[in-house]
Amino acid sequence: MPLSREISPSGFPRTRATLDGFTQAGEICGATFGVWRADRPHEILTGRSGSRRTLPSLQSLDVATPFDLASLTKVLSTATLFARLVDRGWLGWEMPVQARLPHYPHPGIKMRHLLAHTSGLPAWAPYWQKLLARTGGSSRALAATSAVERQRWLKDEVFATAPEAAPDERMVYSDLSFLLLGWVIEATLDLPLDHAVKKYLWNTMGVEGLHYRRTEFAAGEPGAEEKDEEALYAATEDCPWRKKILQGEVHDDNCWSAGGFAGHAGVFGDVESVLRFAAVLCRKGILTHAALQAMWSRPTRPPGCPRTLGWDLRSGEEPSTGKFFSSATVGHLGFTGTSLWIDLEAKIAISLLTNRVHPSRENLAIRRLRPLFHDAIREDLRHPV
Repeated sequence: MPLSREISPSGFPRTRATLDGFTQAGEICGATFGVWRADRPHEILTGRSGSRRTLPSLQSLDVATPFDLASLTKVLSTATLFARLVDRGWLGWEMPVQARLPHYPHPGIKMRHLLAHTSGLPAWAPYWQKLLARTGGSSRALAATSAVERQRWLKDEVFATAPEAAPDERMVYSDLSFLLLGWVIEATLDLPLDHAVKKYLWNTMGVEGLHYRRTEFAAGEPGAEEKDEEALYAATEDCPWRKKILQGEVHDDNCWSAGGFAGHAGVFGDVESVLRFAAVLCRKGILTHAALQAMWSRPTRPPGCPRTLGWDLRSGEEPSTGKFFSSATVGHLGFTGTSLWIDLEAKIAISLLTNRVHPSRENLAIRRLRPLFHDAIREDLRHPV
């Protein structure tokens, strides 16, 4: 496995200047970043800027700080484990969802539709509000309800949500699709998703820093020991309905309400762990060539689909990857301000982890930062000091 090394303050000057400019201006709270290259396979270079929290008090940041990775969960957990189960012959890209979830009421939707976001399902729904209402509107009472029960409630809501289009008709990035995939994996392995991913994916890859954190507290609030552990995480939002700054608790409302683990969100990790994961994939250490090729290939339907089976592609007039990544690039973004991009042509993986939602999700500076950061780090790699 590659060893991590934090670069010196004088290293990667363009990258540091870019990130320091944003953190010092208060446009983002903090950031860690890293790079892995196939020509130096045993080394991960990392760096940092800013703080892990500013409210209610300032807390320092280091490269080992775990972040809420948000939708990076889709690639670091669900899509890659699904591909591994395809390798084993336990699942198939063309398998109907009903083959594993027989009570799901839409027989035309296949696994590849969920992975490519071409199922016709809507993007999102505020299911957390309905789960909260089941416990009288109290987040404490919801947290004191077993994760098994809360997962059952959420599944009922998702199953009752009708598609808005026919499969393959259009691409709509959908959290619902990956919620369903998480339950498909659970049904296949007969394990809760967080346990299944750890046993069948992360442990096999040798990646120890990726993990889910359940939101299941006997009295509705974590004890002192859990609170101390939570303080080590990068903070996210001042949540209006949970009535606190979130730190070490998943930011995604639907995931939190369902117990803290899901196919679309819930994974935490530090930048080194994200890049270790990428390195194992790139070195073909977990999936066969056929599975990797299938997972990272663009679907033929609908035409021009900007995604693969679980992953995003470099697209748009101003892609978040900036101007130096090739068209052979796969990756993903996370709502909290995280990203992982792998340039398969240049054989390089770069991750940027920020908590741009601290203290508010209304902060959209990450949209300007992402392309500037990726241009800067590629320039630093091409023209080292």
